[in-house]
Amino acid sequence: MYDTILIPTDDSDVATTAARYGLTLAERFDATVHVLSAVDPDRVATDAVGDVDDLIRRQQAHLHDRARDAVGRVAAESPVPVDTHVVEGRPETVLASAIDDYDADLVTMGTHGRSGVDRYLFGSLAERTLRTAHVPVLTVRTADDDANRSSIDGILAATDGSDGAERASVHAIALARATGAHLHALTVGDDGDPARRLADRAREVGVDATVTVRTGRPHEAILDAVEAAGVDLVTLGSHGRTGVERVLLGSVAERVLRTATSPVLVVGP
Repeated sequence: MYDTILIPTDDSDVATTAARYGLTLAERFDATVHVLSAVDPDRVATDAVGDVDDLIRRQQAHLHDRARDAVGRVAAESPVPVDTHVVEGRPETVLASAIDDYDADLVTMGTHGRSGVDRYLFGSLAERTLRTAHVPVLTVRTADDDANRSSIDGILAATDGSDGAERASVHAIALARATGAHLHALTVGDDGDPARRLADRAREVGVDATVTVRTGRPHEAILDAVEAAGVDLVTLGSHGRTGVERVLLGSVAERVLRTATSPVLVVGP
């Protein structure tokens, strides 16, 4: 399922947690790992007096040193060999290019980082990546100090039977097989057939699966199911137009991504 995993990091706590999930999956799938840190030239201040060129050089050197430290710390934790990269450029451009350059088929990343806790998913690098990447993106919203917290014992797969949900269900089953996780197939609404079909497919390949049918507002039902089951990962499909106009499962995915404490894997068209 995953041959190459790309892990962008800025050394923030949430990026470190996301990296641990990426490394866990790399170990399970025997995947190649690329750890990337971008040095944003726009972060170099130029509103200074005196030797501005020297100031810029020192600031650039500091940013490069910090980026090398960031990828180095992820590499030091890795149970598998990793390739580390420090690239200068706007983070969204660097990350988009890296997905193609390294032929990544999964990105794992935090939803906010060094720019502060006020930088939430939408409007951030993670949001732009989710809207434009042509590969699945695993997002982590909350940091965890426990280095062993990246284990995946339970996966919730929300499905309504749509094409996007079906694409995501393939990943949910593969992840459950690779990690030995229990799969919770969830449908919100009166028709529980999509969840039952998903659970049946999972059981056919040896995955332990249960079916949950809930009513109510979809994003609230998904979040309630996540909390009730205590899952470690949520999978969602996405749909929409191409490029920056792509939307994620409408407001449902947006609200789940904004509020879920568990990592969320979004599988796009």
